[in-house]
Amino acid sequence: MEIKATTRVYGIFGHPVSQSLSPAMHNAAFRHLGLDCVYMAFDVDPRSVTQAVESIRNLGLSGINVTIPHKQSVMEGLDEVTPEASMVGAVNTIVNEDGRLKGYNTDVSGVLRALRSELEFTPRDKNVFIVGAGGASRAVIVAMCTGGARNVAIVNRTYPKARRLSEEFSPQFDGVGFSAAPLDDANLLSELMAQADIVINCSSAGMGDIEPLCLPLDLLGESCVVYDLVYKPPVTPLVRDSRALGLRSESGLGMLLYQGVDAFEIWTGEDAPVEVMREALSVPG
Repeated sequence: MEIKATTRVYGIFGHPVSQSLSPAMHNAAFRHLGLDCVYMAFDVDPRSVTQAVESIRNLGLSGINVTIPHKQSVMEGLDEVTPEASMVGAVNTIVNEDGRLKGYNTDVSGVLRALRSELEFTPRDKNVFIVGAGGASRAVIVAMCTGGARNVAIVNRTYPKARRLSEEFSPQFDGVGFSAAPLDDANLLSELMAQADIVINCSSAGMGDIEPLCLPLDLLGESCVVYDLVYKPPVTPLVRDSRALGLRSESGLGMLLYQGVDAFEIWTGEDAPVEVMREALSVPG
């Protein structure tokens, strides 16, 4: 890849960010389409987020992805955010439109595309069981509700967090039934899981050395699917245990892929080379 004075610069803000797979994915796409673009990783200290956002304008960066822990704090420096990003309360994609910064949340569309592509699942009229009450949960809740889910159950080790999310989103989505439960309430957990059409882990459980989820997966119906936003390792304990019961299950690499695909298309106006980006991530087809 030849870097020239005309090369458009894209990148990702995070802290830490050295582990990001986004540079490999986007640079592979740029090369494949012959675009004069490059994608870089920027480790942004949380104390410097305001300056980093302003640098997008000052340095003429064309677009930026945003990852943990900056998805909420970058919003203050933007000129506009999409309704979805506003609803989630987080931005993961920024476009520089001649000095005007617009924020998107492609995690919402990304998880919908991943579920449809990998598990043939759409949330229309479905009962959704979500584990976790952090930032990832917010994007998944918005995705499920805008996709027409019938009921959304939010389960978390810290019950007040789950209840607050339920109370926040319930008024925004008429017709969607919301409930919240603590992860250690065996009876309520069993009832909700028996009704679930999909289980989505939005927590960090099962990532690296973090203790995996302990869920009564045997209570799930045979048509229920399981999606784990964790993608390191590629086959998480939740995915492994679900598949052992004959349930269709995938890890979160697909969501990483499709949120990147959507960001790429927003930035460039080109159809993203999905398979090239998938190969760069080593996401199974």
